[in-house]
Amino acid sequence: MVFFLCIPCLALFLYFAIVGIFVPRYRLYIKEAWKCFMDKLKGKKCSISFDNKARLALANWFAKRNMNKTARFFYKKRNFDITLIIAIIVFTIVSTWLFFLLIKFLIHSPCAGKDTCTIPVGS
Repeated sequence: MVFFLCIPCLALFLYFAIVGIFVPRYRLYIKEAWKCFMDKLKGKKCSISFDNKARLALANWFAKRNMNKTARFFYKKRNFDITLIIAIIVFTIVSTWLFFLLIKFLIHSPCAGKDTCTIPVGS
């Protein structure tokens, strides 16, 4: 049961780790998200309450753009956590499927055993 409490911080860590590659501004959040994940994994309260900070920032972002119903939805901690859990499950499934397709493409490549490779485009 404790691990399910860790998933929102893990989702935020993965998100900021990927976004941090391209946008340096978000690299500061990676360390905070990792500390939050480790604290919750150990069964402690999040010392910096990073998931709450992210939840409020997201709700505030929607409120500034006059999306009040969406802002109210994400303002509730339970809704935010459930959304992050769903996002991490979808992210895991899509990543696993893409990895499977990459391996399948590399094994059954149309270029296997040829000096030059021409991949037919279109029909």
